[in-house]
Amino acid sequence: MGQGLRTVAVVAALALVCSWGVAQIGPRYVIELRGKDGATVGMAQGRVQLVARGVVLIRFQGLRLLAVDADSEAYSQEAARDWPAADLLLLVPAGAGHYDGLAPLRTLRADMPVIVALAAGEGVPAAPAGGPQLYPMQVWNTLDLRKKNTRLRVTAMAGAPGTRGVAGFMLEVGNSRSSYRLYVSGARDEAPALAQRLPGADLALLPAREAPLLLALNRGAPAGGAPAALTTAGYAFTAIRR
Repeated sequence: MGQGLRTVAVVAALALVCSWGVAQIGPRYVIELRGKDGATVGMAQGRVQLVARGVVLIRFQGLRLLAVDADSEAYSQEAARDWPAADLLLLVPAGAGHYDGLAPLRTLRADMPVIVALAAGEGVPAAPAGGPQLYPMQVWNTLDLRKKNTRLRVTAMAGAPGTRGVAGFMLEVGNSRSSYRLYVSGARDEAPALAQRLPGADLALLPAREAPLLLALNRGAPAGGAPAALTTAGYAFTAIRR
């Protein structure tokens, strides 16, 4: 009987934690979005586009994902009001900069899903009052999102050997027939080492002072050429049959 009461208490405590604005504590999240967009028509195409310094918009068949550098000047309560609308916000792990915690997220809508990196041994962050839904992720945690026929899997990735914490996120976006893998890095990895560490990746988005750098990958092997700065015109991509 005592064991049963303890079990009930643990379940109640977990439910209470979840009610504090944290969507789930665990290795895997699942989000199902409604919307008229996301239908598969013709070739599965998308675009990676620089919106502002430290803010990148990734679009694929009606799905809109916003990646914001937690160290950038764009990550503030004032700047957040001008961020474009998106289905999901990815907060790129902070390195060495003027990180303002979760305060800038207060201006987002209450049901906005936000992925944040969670260091090993770190407590679950409290969501801003009235703010978005937080999805804290440690290394190898995943989030699966679906919007009609469009699917997205986000995986929190480890860094180079000897490093700790989440170094970046692998985004695999696609449909039932094809997908595209984009790695969004929060660390300044060397390109050759990065390519070897990410088998199957098609493109890497690397941090830089003025604008993120795009590095084309040949499914984990360097595709040749130096990284190029991402522009407001953007970079178009087409999903690949796997």
